[in-house]
Amino acid sequence: MQVEPTRLVELAASCDSVLAAMRQDWATALDDLTGACDALGDAQGVRNVAASYADSLLDAGEVVAAVADALGLGVSSLVEAAHDAVRADDTVAAELDRAAHTLGHGGFGRLPGAGGR
Repeated sequence: MQVEPTRLVELAASCDSVLAAMRQDWATALDDLTGACDALGDAQGVRNVAASYADSLLDAGEVVAAVADALGLGVSSLVEAAHDAVRADDTVAAELDRAAHTLGHGGFGRLPGAGGR
């Protein structure tokens, strides 16, 4: 499997922007929903409904935070994978350079002739 570090970085950036948009959307929705709960009034029945909505909002906020954390870890993993791929490419390039240098300077010593001697 071939890994392209540039593609991993692009994917991480894309995920990061989705994550930022998701957090912004939740913040906007939370403000709207909180405002709607506040607009319900003070009657006892309405307070119970508003409390239920508040509990649901809290639960939903925890879910959004958990998803955001998981996506954040995924983005970090993509960035680390890109770094690993670059390090692997550098290692392979160094080994190829070393082998080419060794071959160019007869670094293998005298090779056996026909018959292995």
